[in-house]
Amino acid sequence: MRFNGAAVALAAVAMLLAGCTQQVSGVASPVPGQGPVTQVVDPCALLDAKQLAGLGYKPQGRPVKASKEQRAPAMCLWTATDTEHTVVMSVGWSVDLSLDDYLQGALKKADPVELGGFAWTRYAGFMGGSCDLYTTLGPKSFAFVSVSYPDDAQACERAKKVIPQVAAHLPGGQPAPPITPSTPPGGTAPSGPLASVNPCQLLKPEQAQQLKMVPQGELDSSKVISPNVTYCLWKDTDGDGGQKPFEVWVGPDVPLKRWPGMEVAPTEQIDVNGRKWSLFPNFNDSGGVICAAGLSVSDTASIQIVSGQLSDKTKACDAVKAGIPMVSGNLPS
Repeated sequence: MRFNGAAVALAAVAMLLAGCTQQVSGVASPVPGQGPVTQVVDPCALLDAKQLAGLGYKPQGRPVKASKEQRAPAMCLWTATDTEHTVVMSVGWSVDLSLDDYLQGALKKADPVELGGFAWTRYAGFMGGSCDLYTTLGPKSFAFVSVSYPDDAQACERAKKVIPQVAAHLPGGQPAPPITPSTPPGGTAPSGPLASVNPCQLLKPEQAQQLKMVPQGELDSSKVISPNVTYCLWKDTDGDGGQKPFEVWVGPDVPLKRWPGMEVAPTEQIDVNGRKWSLFPNFNDSGGVICAAGLSVSDTASIQIVSGQLSDKTKACDAVKAGIPMVSGNLPS
């Protein structure tokens, strides 16, 4: 159990809320006659102002020093510019502590994913509502990116979007891919075939009931991918286990491969009257319990359907496959 890491993370959040401005920077140099000096790293330098703006975080990070006593690396915390939810992102970088010593047997939650030139593995966080991904840089060196968010899947979406930007500043990391800055409030509204599509209108009440969901969906928005993304969620009717809710996401300015988890090749193409849907079992490295399908409406607009099955992985895609012709048939011509 990662007791020490939890204590440090909780202390870091407390420092963030208190507005601590302690700085950790530079690389220590040995003093003649006194031997080597432990390297000091600055995790706040792993993201620059332009990257933070594009990712939707405030520019000023809150640094936290490494602690040998608590076996914790140096880290930096940022808050999101999104005012609808409290979102905290933390980035850690260790140069004198192994990942095993830090995690202390924490449960691995997903297989590694390749991002930015490194293999990142998700481990259980110290509390719910966070997605924590780690990569090993050496025998005594590792880095992590953690994002807290009310929705677990969206926490991982945010973390995976951050990682390639962080990796570009780590030794051996790949160059950062271009990042599209978030559109500020009052910015240009999207145009195109999905500009006025309400995702809750893409599944009729009787169709939702055929999928064993509640008749009426709940409309919401998400600024993780684009400020113009909306989605509708139909709750399942079998309790906390088993079937997951049915979600339809509309991205009027989101190309299909920009959805986190859809940057890889699909396992199957489903043709519905000329509309070709791509199927992604094991969506977002969920361990096979979440499935998704995506439809490219244009080069810059797309739709995704997400659902899953917690108790039987073989049925993870059943609701998605059944819902594809329904959603497709309700789309504007």
